[in-house]
Formats: sequence, C-alpha cells, structure tokens
Amino acid sequence: MAQWLGLRTRYQVARLLRRDGLPPFEDLAAWTRVLYWLRQSESTGASLLQLVRRDGLDPSGAYRLVHRVTGLRWSELRRAGVPGVVLRLRDRTRVRAGVPDAPGTEPPDQRATGPEEAPAPALVVRGRQEAASHAARLGSQTVGHPRGVLTARVPLHGCPFDVAMAAGGVAWVTLAHAAAVERIELEPPRAAGSVPTGAVPTRIALGPSGARAFVTNQFAERVAILDLREGRQIGAIPVCGDPLGAVLSPDGRILYVTTGLDWLHAVWVATGQIMASVAVPMACTSLALHPSGNRVYVPTWRAGWILELDAHTLRTTREYAIGGVVHEIVPSCDGLTLYATNEDGWLDQLHLPTGRRRSLHFDATPHGLALSPDGAVLYVGLLDAGRVSVIDRHALIPIGTLLTGGKPRRIAFDAAGRCALIANELGWVDLVR
Repeated sequence: MAQWLGLRTRYQVARLLRRDGLPPFEDLAAWTRVLYWLRQSESTGASLLQLVRRDGLDPSGAYRLVHRVTGLRWSELRRAGVPGVVLRLRDRTRVRAGVPDAPGTEPPDQRATGPEEAPAPALVVRGRQEAASHAARLGSQTVGHPRGVLTARVPLHGCPFDVAMAAGGVAWVTLAHAAAVERIELEPPRAAGSVPTGAVPTRIALGPSGARAFVTNQFAERVAILDLREGRQIGAIPVCGDPLGAVLSPDGRILYVTTGLDWLHAVWVATGQIMASVAVPMACTSLALHPSGNRVYVPTWRAGWILELDAHTLRTTREYAIGGVVHEIVPSCDGLTLYATNEDGWLDQLHLPTGRRRSLHFDATPHGLALSPDGAVLYVGLLDAGRVSVIDRHALIPIGTLLTGGKPRRIAFDAAGRCALIANELGWVDLVR
C-alpha cells in the first residue's frame, strides 16, 4: 500500500492517515470490507453468510468483524444501509473540514432573463461533493423516520400541492389556486406568510442553502425564482410550454424541468440559459436525480416508461418498461433502487442495475411518494382514499396507515427524519411525527 501511494514505509502511511484524522490502516481496511459486504448484499439480495462462504471466509469471524467495526449487528446494519454506515464511519473519525464552498454555493445573482445572457459553463454536476457537503451540514445528527402519528393540521386555502422541507423547522407549500407558496413553521405548526409566484405554482425545488426556491408556474411559461429570506420573487426563467416538474442538481447550478409540451430541459440557473433539451413521451410533474447527481430519471405517465438519462448530455441511457400510469418516483439512498407510484394501483420497486421489478398493489390510486432519510420507510399517498400508506422499504409491505382524509398530494420528510409533512389538495397540510 505504501508503494502504491508513492510512500517509502508503512509508517508514512500511518502518519498520513493520522494527520487527516482517519482510523489506522487496519481499521480502515475492516470498514472497507464491511461496506463491500453491505453493498453486495443490497445489490444481490445475498445474506452475509452466503457472501463470506463465497469468499472462503469464516462466517463467525465475519459477524464478529461487523460488530467490532460498526458496533451494530448485521441485521441492524442492513436496516441502516450504506449511507447510514458511512455516516457512522464519519462520526468515528476526525476528518478535517475541507469541502469546497463552490459546489454548495448558489450563484450570487439569479435574476435570470433568458438565453441572451452570457454563455453558461459546461454542463457539470457535482453530486459527490455536494453529498459530502450535506453530510458535513448534518454533523453528528442521526437520521431516522417518524413514529407515524398525525400530530397537527394547518389549514391552507388555495389547493396545497407540493411541499419542500427547509432547515430550521420550516417548510414551503405550493398553493396551485392561490398563485403563491406558503411558509409553514413546524414549532409550533402554523402558517407564517406567503410569497407570490405567478399562475398555478406546481413543484418547488429548494437551493442547497435554502435561501432560494425555484417554482414551476404551469400557465405562465416560466419558473419563478424566489428569495425566501426576503419573501419575494426576484426573477424568472422562461420555459416554453407549461413547466411541470423540477429538480435541482446537488450543487444548485442546474435546474431540470419537464414541460407540458413533453420536453425535458437542463437550465443553467445563473443565466436562465437552456443548456440541453430532449423530447420525452408524456412528461408529468415528477422527475428525480440519482444520488450521485449523474443521472436523471423521468417517468412518462400514461406511456408507461421510466427513462434514465445522462445528467450531463440528457442522452437516454436506459429505458424501463413499467406499464400503467407511472407518476411519482424516488431513488433509494444508495442509488440502486427506484420506487415509483402507478396510478393504475400499485407501487414498483425497480432494481436499477438489472431492471428487476417487484410490485405492491393497493385498492386505491397511489400518487405522492417519499422516502425517509434513513431509507427505512416509504410514505405512499392514496389520492382517492384519503390516506397515506407506510411501507417497509426493504420488505415492500405495509406497516401502517395515516388517515388524512381529503386528497393527499406531495409528501416530504425533514432532513433528520423526525417528521413529515403531507400537502392535501382539499385545504390543509398534516404534520406526522
């Protein structure tokens, strides 16, 4: 290893690791082995016993290694998943803060006016750096999921549709019939003022710092740019056709927008310049980014497909035939699985590397979908049944029900997984703890 790193002795390796706050090489190797087993288990479904026997290792020694390194049993480790284990490794190290500011910093002037502005830089997505920045912001906070109890209801007029959680116990809700987004404070739960946006605000995407928001205005042919600290609109990105869904790259520089004319656009937010576009069949209000930031997933509604596109070029890299009416999608934290609600009555669990699919059927119309930050549970909004089903993500079985009434639309968890907020089209939001 010393030779591979260009060093002379193992003592230099040890000093280098110690200087950067990392564990000794032997411990680091053990963490690597555990992460390898966990990734293999998640991607293939194999048990730890099967993995170690395949590698010709002693099973009892492997189970002891897992517990010694992580402090968890293998079953607990599987529930935590790769992201949870990485956070645990981070908490046991003293890595110096060295995350670059640029990926998580929003452009200072986002008053976009159109493509006549200065040319945008090359289309680059910095997903891994932003993931590191996100981990740093969480600090030693442990992520989880709510107990699953409806604790409060905040009345909102104007047809609440989408919801986004910000830091500091604040959420933002689009009001499709009120041409505004509403600020919701969670402690105590209350409506705390609105920001005008333009016609039919549909989806909202928050910038990395939470100071900016991008809101699709369906019948205004633009995406509104909001300064959430000042509580006002500061600009707009012109988009031909009715903008429907929107998702922001991890570094906050590129906005992906679907339109009613069945296009997907990649927009450089600092100038409003459309950097790449591709036609998609029957675009809807949903799309998602892979956790790496390198791939975009687009459901095609009644066309029954999910498209995987390169985030840099918008070239289609894979097509998944789902059938039915595909709507809301969300990727797992490790990026191996994609979950999709289908308005024909089911939830799909799609293994992205192989295309294998499992389904869970409902007696109502699945619509909204959200994954808890710990990756343990899915919340599925059943639009015409007035309830939200709580699903064990790994087993793909219902483990609870939230009786919201009305028409539950979009759902969002806070970053730590302590609570969730459910927007209801009939005039309120529900808080779940």
